[in-house]
Amino acid sequence: MSRFFFKASAVALFFAIVGLPLPVGADSGSTAVTGFATAQEEAPEGEVTKEKKKKKKKKKKGDKKAGEAKKKDDAKPFEDVIKDTEKIEGLFTFYMKKDDGKVFLEILPDQMDKVFLLSPTLEGGIGENFIYAAWVLGEYPIKFQKVGKNIQFRIPNIWFRADSNPEMHRALASSFSDSLLAQTKVASQPHPERDSILVSLNDLFINDLEGLQIFLKQVYKTGYSLDKEASYFGTLKGFPKNVEIEMIQHYKTGEPKGSHTLPDSRSMFLTFRYSLSEIPDNGYRPRLADDRVGTFNTIFQDYSDDRRETAYIRYVQRWNLEKTDPSAALSPAKEPVVFWLENTIPVEYRDAVREGALLYNDAFERIGIQDAIVVKQQPDDADWDPADVRYNTIRWFIAPGATFAQGPSRANPFTGELYDADIRFSADMIRRTWRRHEEFINPVALMAPPMPAKLGHGIGPKSFCNHATGASVQAGFAMELLTARGIFSEGSAEAEKFVHDFLVEVTAHEVGHTIGMRHNFKASSIHANADLHNTGLTSKEGLGGSVMDYNPANVAANGAPQGQFWQTALGPYDYWAIEYAYKPIDASSPEEELEELDRIASRGSQPELAYLTDEDTFGFATRAIDPTSSLWDMGDDPIEFNRGQVALAHELWERMDAHFDQPGERYQKYRNAISFGVVNVWIAAQNVPKYIGGIYNNRDHIGDPGGRLPFEPVPADKQREALEFVREEILAADAFAFPPELLNKLAPERMWDFYGTPWLLQRIDYPIHAMVASVQVPVLTRLYDPITMARIVDQQVKFPAGQDPFTLSEMFTGLRTGIWEELDGEGQNVNSYRRNLQRMHLNVLMRLVLQPAAGTPEDAKTLARADLVDIRKGINRVMKVGSLDRITRAHLEETVARIDGTLDAQMQRNLFPTVTPGS
Repeated sequence: MSRFFFKASAVALFFAIVGLPLPVGADSGSTAVTGFATAQEEAPEGEVTKEKKKKKKKKKKGDKKAGEAKKKDDAKPFEDVIKDTEKIEGLFTFYMKKDDGKVFLEILPDQMDKVFLLSPTLEGGIGENFIYAAWVLGEYPIKFQKVGKNIQFRIPNIWFRADSNPEMHRALASSFSDSLLAQTKVASQPHPERDSILVSLNDLFINDLEGLQIFLKQVYKTGYSLDKEASYFGTLKGFPKNVEIEMIQHYKTGEPKGSHTLPDSRSMFLTFRYSLSEIPDNGYRPRLADDRVGTFNTIFQDYSDDRRETAYIRYVQRWNLEKTDPSAALSPAKEPVVFWLENTIPVEYRDAVREGALLYNDAFERIGIQDAIVVKQQPDDADWDPADVRYNTIRWFIAPGATFAQGPSRANPFTGELYDADIRFSADMIRRTWRRHEEFINPVALMAPPMPAKLGHGIGPKSFCNHATGASVQAGFAMELLTARGIFSEGSAEAEKFVHDFLVEVTAHEVGHTIGMRHNFKASSIHANADLHNTGLTSKEGLGGSVMDYNPANVAANGAPQGQFWQTALGPYDYWAIEYAYKPIDASSPEEELEELDRIASRGSQPELAYLTDEDTFGFATRAIDPTSSLWDMGDDPIEFNRGQVALAHELWERMDAHFDQPGERYQKYRNAISFGVVNVWIAAQNVPKYIGGIYNNRDHIGDPGGRLPFEPVPADKQREALEFVREEILAADAFAFPPELLNKLAPERMWDFYGTPWLLQRIDYPIHAMVASVQVPVLTRLYDPITMARIVDQQVKFPAGQDPFTLSEMFTGLRTGIWEELDGEGQNVNSYRRNLQRMHLNVLMRLVLQPAAGTPEDAKTLARADLVDIRKGINRVMKVGSLDRITRAHLEETVARIDGTLDAQMQRNLFPTVTPGS
């Protein structure tokens, strides 16, 4: 279908400006004149006769009746409205007028007040700020409701239900509200045979349905408004069970803040595709979810029965995968999940993507379903659109700087049945893997990118996945190190295999999301560290328990045997999760399945099925309590693994000269490589401190085999080991001992780019102290966080009798003696890294004494004061006996002055502070 433009007349523009709907029956370029009486000739003053008055009165009465009759029939006949239109038939029928851009939607009587599914996709983006092509937005129910002469486009409230209880159903109806998306006038009289009516599709869909104006204001810090005049429909398609509506929407602003990809920041066109479809009625039986197994769930509250433990009903989001022959032990899937590889995927990567998607067939075969997932290649001359909800696709898109993949899927909001999935990979994800991504890497931004502002009405929470972003950084680091070792070379078979396996893992992770699986950040802990390079084990059972973890590149220590770099097989947890979600169970209702489902879920205490997810891990936040549930770690001893990761970073830094100091090479590569190593150290600095005050967390139910309690404090010896790691690897004086000649080679990119980067750099030279601080500050922030310190205090009463708990005093003392190590013995000069660290530590202690954050234990305030006293004593002693340089002496003198000021001010505190819970 050809695209056409919406052309508004002066009348339409006027009504748009004042915020009123275009009058029914008024065409663009015409004026509505219905309902007006003929003007009367004005009589001379004082000469209006009784006859004229009578005639005038009669005339007015007749005009009034005629006007009322006209108003009752002001809509045009159906056939007149659709005259000279192109008809597009399907679930709904469209009538399109190409000359003026109008589209009418025919609504049959049985389609009124019926709930349909609306599935939006941002089909065309702008390549920045998460406004990327192929962005699958959340599906939601809609219905058309007639109110007088208006048709309302509503989102019905289905989150609260009482379908089997008529009384409660009536109560719910008055307790909760629907939401209105758009409204339009009835555009025609009813069809004489079908009794259907027409409405303006323009009024309903050329609107900011997904709240993009709010989203744009959040990401650009300026207001963009929808320009309806310049917005128009693209392709419209009709099918028996769905219709496809493509919209090209124009957003504009008079106060642009700047864009790196738009030719003019005042204007952007975005392409939306809406799939409006029937709710499937295929006999699908929902499956109840269980918190011991990680699945995405469709959630609602059911008030039909007030004797249930909870009003919440949670259905597993899964595809309707059934055996062709239910009686056979192994039978092909009746309707497999078919993924189409879009023709945008580079040919050299298609085999890896296909392999990653098909990994799950092993798990489905174990529960008797053969070929549950099928992968096909989209032809170059395909006449179907990848955004069509009837096609599940894996797509490639280009967005400068974007290094991620996403695997969303759409679920029936009533049952949880999945019906559409579209996975997308950014081209720059592979560029970073090949180290072709020029930028100064910010560890925090790369490993924990900000969540984009919410767009759309999505049903239920689904975790934002930044697996591919972090994995591409891990791949870039490993590629750099292995090339420096001489193991990889440009275009070598080993490097190609490395990238192939990387894509297999990323694809498997994203496909896992599309079939309903959540993250599992505890899965990486199931194998002993010594087995991580045992290919006989890992090729069959994976590097960890699940492809749904965030696994780092598995690089062996220098000189040690090298195993697999990436997880290219499903782990034990993956088989278990597929079994729970998809195992055929002979039952007539979801409740009848519970006995078998509980038997499956109760195996969760088996070590190889370890599971914790996003709300257990919280990225790198202090709310996370289990140190074995972390991002980018591996093995049953994460402390030892992270020690190895730090060693790999140092090895890369040491090899950089031999690797890069070649004629013709550019110094910019040094800068990227050193930052790759910083990421490894930063991750270690985030993960290892979780052991301090840590608690192993289990999701077992009462009576499950194994009998584990929900919480088990990390043994004190393990907490002390973590504290020693922090002192040695992160905070020590030689933790970042870079040679000066290396630091003077860290030149940034000086060539211009779309972002104007040479002008944006605050520092042209490498900000080494800021980089070191970015690694060290989060350690202090975590360990002195009120939540961490309160947990350590609480653990005094949670360790079994006879065990020696780790104490808050140990943590304070260990950090103080490590950070102020120069105060031991005769004293020694303090280098610039350590002066910065000591000032940061001093600031933390001073705040604890003078302005402690809410929830800080009283013991922490007491210990902070004691630390300040001990630091002052140590400084006074070494100032007398030590031979110190001028900057060290000045630094220590200033420290004493600040401590004295803090302790003097602390004397003004209330001598009888209120003891808060948890202290």
